[in-house]
Amino acid sequence: MATVYRSVKVVFQNSTNVSLTVQGVATLRGQWTDKLAPKQGDEITEQSAATWGSESVTIGSGTHAFVRLGSLHGYTKVTWYLPWVGEFSFTHDHPEGLHLEVTTDDREPDAVVVSVTLQARRGHCDEGGGRGGPRP
Repeated sequence: MATVYRSVKVVFQNSTNVSLTVQGVATLRGQWTDKLAPKQGDEITEQSAATWGSESVTIGSGTHAFVRLGSLHGYTKVTWYLPWVGEFSFTHDHPEGLHLEVTTDDREPDAVVVSVTLQARRGHCDEGGGRGGPRP
């Protein structure tokens, strides 16, 4: 069993009333964690969750991955990057009318956990354009 040097676990909660389908995935650096790899065509039904993970088993290398989901509303994409040295980053794009709440637990800087909740927007205005982290 290889040593894991960097890892990211993403818990994605679909709190909408529509199903989401995984339509694109990639690890740009590192690999998917065993049993936490998203697969093309996977479905996240309304009011359910999925967990994904990526990791690095190479000294001096981090992990970088994304998952793209399609729904009746459009596409939602989440991307994360945990470099060998430097700050963890998490970005997202989502359709108008939906909102992503993101909470990052980086108390263990080499093993980050991200909680993401997709829900219908409560307000009428989307300042910030659907990218980045949590909104104030």
